[in-house]
Amino acid sequence: MAMTEDQKAMIRQHFHEIGMECIKDHMITADDINKFKAKQMPAGPNAPCFLACMFRHIGIMDDNGMVQKESALELAKKVFNDADELKAIEDYLHSCSHINSEPVSDGDKGCDRAMLSYKCMTENAAQFGFDI
Repeated sequence: MAMTEDQKAMIRQHFHEIGMECIKDHMITADDINKFKAKQMPAGPNAPCFLACMFRHIGIMDDNGMVQKESALELAKKVFNDADELKAIEDYLHSCSHINSEPVSDGDKGCDRAMLSYKCMTENAAQFGFDI
C-alpha cells in the first residue's frame, strides 16, 4: 500500500497536535520524541502514559485501556477511501488485537498496554506496507 505524501502529512499533523496536548500531562524528553519518530521504543518514564494519552485521543484506546481497532478503522476511513487500503489497515490493526489479552501491571490506566501496542504496530507495519 502506497500512502501519498499528503496522506502522510495529514496523519503527522494530527499526531503532532495530539502530542502537544498529551505532553502537558505526560512530559517526555527530546530523546523519547526522537525514538518515537524513529519507530523505536522510548525509555523515558513518562513515555508509556504519553503514548496511552495519544492513543486515547486518536481513538485507538478506550477509557479502560483496551485497544479499539474498530474506532481506529473509522478514523482511517477519513484519510483513505480505497477499499484495498482499508482492508490492509483492518488486517494490520487485527494483527495486534492480541494485545488486549496480555497481562499488564497498571490495569485500566493503559500505559503498559499502549507500549505493547506500539511495539506490535511498529514491528508489523512493514509487512502491511505502512510507512508513516
